[in-house]
Amino acid sequence: MKTSPKRILVIKLKQPGDVLVSSPVLNALKEAWPRARVSYLVPKGTEEMIADHPLLDRLYVLDRRGGSWNRTWSLLRELRRARFDLVLELSGGDRGAFFARITGAKERLAFGYGGRAFWHRFCFTRLLPPPPLRMHLVEHNLEAVRALSVAPRQPRLHFFWSTAVQSRIDALLAAHSLTPRGFVVMHPGAGWRFKCWTPEGYARVIEFLQEERHLPVVLTGSHAPHEQELVAAILQECRVSPVNFLGQLTLKELGALIAQARFFFGVDSAPMHLAAAVGTPAVALFGPSGDFNWGPWGEGHLVIKKDWDCLPCGRDGCEGSKVSRCLVELSPGEVLAAMSRHFGKI
Repeated sequence: MKTSPKRILVIKLKQPGDVLVSSPVLNALKEAWPRARVSYLVPKGTEEMIADHPLLDRLYVLDRRGGSWNRTWSLLRELRRARFDLVLELSGGDRGAFFARITGAKERLAFGYGGRAFWHRFCFTRLLPPPPLRMHLVEHNLEAVRALSVAPRQPRLHFFWSTAVQSRIDALLAAHSLTPRGFVVMHPGAGWRFKCWTPEGYARVIEFLQEERHLPVVLTGSHAPHEQELVAAILQECRVSPVNFLGQLTLKELGALIAQARFFFGVDSAPMHLAAAVGTPAVALFGPSGDFNWGPWGEGHLVIKKDWDCLPCGRDGCEGSKVSRCLVELSPGEVLAAMSRHFGKI
């Protein structure tokens, strides 16, 4: 940019994991322009992923489902009155484009994906070339910053929580006689069923960790019915009893819990990204989604997947079945062998 922006808005109207992996953008903008005020616009339900970040000046939350027109109109007026100099739209959709245009910012940048060229030319002052397909989403987001002649330094994910959140996690750990680095967090579910492993697989890993390695396992999950069903099936299949925190934690509390764990075990999901953000090694099972885009960011993590030519397919299960063979046919033996090679004796 020819002049330093004073007020910047980052728009990320996606899922919780998407919001978290965009956090290096905030750091990069503040490194380049320390005096600029940087705000975020995110969907309701994802705000905990970026809230409490010490570099964030303002957080706008869009309620896409339960919000009234009056609230939406109020948000539009707030965005307009903020008088942003620069907007980075990182969602890639029409809704984000509309909000970017409404701000009236002098510079409005987005990636120029096919199929929306005319509408997006109206909404943005500059459309950037889409990043390479096999680029990690952290780097993908940062391409928008690099287009401003800013070179991010050592990008990493960041996640913050309050002392009240930490106190609750400390109390939960004490109540279950768990010590820092003395347990494993297992989050079996994901936003979509086709990303999930089998109850039998999870049960065998829990049994190995608790019986062979004497590492207690803490099960976590959301209130989503398919996650509740999956955890119930795991508990029924398992011959040992893990600690069950299903449906008891907020995203902030989950991040604070994972930060205390020896490692995290799960699939391609927002909690996997939380592990990367808080510096806890992640063991992540991947199927139809590409780990080159969505793998845990940083060093020390382990991605386990089938060596099949069809991966990643990006589909919601094999032939529309909502079941991914590349995951359900991944055996507990394969997973435990990969973990032993990676961690040694764990």
